Amino acid sequence: MKKVGCIIPVILLSCLPLILSAQTKKPNIIILFADDLGYGDLSCYGAQDVKTPNIDSLASEGLRFTDFQVASSVCSPSRAALLTGRYPMRNGFPVAQGKIEKHKDYGLHPDEITIADLLLKEDYATLAIGKWHLGFNDGAQPIDHGFQHFYGLKSNWHSSHPDLNDVYSDRKVVKENVAFETLIGDYTQKAIEYIEENKENPFFLYLAYHSVHSPIKPSKEFIGSSKGSLYGDYVQELDYHVGQLTKVLSENNMDENTIVIFLSDNGPAICHFGGSAGPLNGGKYTTMEGGFRIPAIIKWKGEFVTGVNDTFISSMDLLPTLAALTGTELPKDRVIDGKDITSILKTGRGLSPHEYIYYYNGINLQAVRKGKWKLHLPRTSADQPFWSKSKDEKPFKGKNLKNISCKGLEVLNRLLLFNLDNDMGELTDISENHPKIVEELLKAADRARLTLGDVNFVGSNQRLPPFKNIQEKY
Repeated sequence: MKKVGCIIPVILLSCLPLILSAQTKKPNIIILFADDLGYGDLSCYGAQDVKTPNIDSLASEGLRFTDFQVASSVCSPSRAALLTGRYPMRNGFPVAQGKIEKHKDYGLHPDEITIADLLLKEDYATLAIGKWHLGFNDGAQPIDHGFQHFYGLKSNWHSSHPDLNDVYSDRKVVKENVAFETLIGDYTQKAIEYIEENKENPFFLYLAYHSVHSPIKPSKEFIGSSKGSLYGDYVQELDYHVGQLTKVLSENNMDENTIVIFLSDNGPAICHFGGSAGPLNGGKYTTMEGGFRIPAIIKWKGEFVTGVNDTFISSMDLLPTLAALTGTELPKDRVIDGKDITSILKTGRGLSPHEYIYYYNGINLQAVRKGKWKLHLPRTSADQPFWSKSKDEKPFKGKNLKNISCKGLEVLNRLLLFNLDNDMGELTDISENHPKIVEELLKAADRARLTLGDVNFVGSNQRLPPFKNIQEKY
């Protein structure tokens, strides 16, 4: 009997590391980053002519946000902000990158620290798939920024240049002159293989689809599948591939140990290709809500609450939140603009961690927000980045913005104030009724300029791109 009594504690002690390991196993993390997908493009966000059952299912199993914002309404700066948790003005990537001579040395700065950098130190396997758009040269590639491997295109797909339609694996071209329609399936299959290969260890998968950016070319199996035109077909194809990924997680019993984050990089390119911002005004290229407020869903089965959340959240919050959830220490030598939103994800309650938020178009500060209040600032055509310049545009003079340009307020010679709680479409200016709010937000804008900068003013904590005339294309 004494021997038995001695053996039992030994067995329990020998099993204790395994028990603790199971309880403290770090979650897998998947970020599914759509391109140019608008707030009104998914059926779970109100789309009528497009059906997205797989993304809708993800939303019903997770937390769907109604006030989730990115840090820019164009591709490159938004991606840089998500990965670094810092404003584009702070991380040195304020304008979209092109395959042009002026941008030959333009890439995510080697000193910037990404989500992948942090997780790699915690023994995560890390992989970036899809669209990078943060640099063409060595030193600015995914594998220079914490990703062990990369599979995808360096930028947008285009037939004009080999770098724009060749698929890279790490630094080497593995497929030349690829047909655009083949990319989404290729990326999904590569992601599925990676998930299955890493079932026994924590991994971080950053999957940046080209969908639904131009060209609007869904695969032939999806043409005619929606009631929303070719663009709707394209959205439904994206939904199908999201479903393929989530299906693999369920089949491998990985739902309870995998955080899935789905969001878009900015609003829809309504001026060019279609898409819907739903009840919001403006879209891509603008600092209206339609450019910055995007569909976003976060799911961790059994750990995060489910339902709909109206709290203002930023894509920059992902880095500090994922760091907290994985026990990763944040760098102390820089400003991280994102905030840890773990408590909101776990309880579904709580106020926004951001007192003020700043809306830049390129390097031009155009709006400031505090809670429900959003103040648009005066601007000229000369202030605008190259994608928004319009010399013939006339300043907005009325009070109701129902019929403004799809590019938003390109020229503005006075202040406009909106209460987003009852006017999320930014239709009616109420600045004359709230002079104290206007004054407070103007002071916040002045403070932001001092650190982040503005047109013709370099901030104290601003990282400048490696070229002059930042707002000009050439």
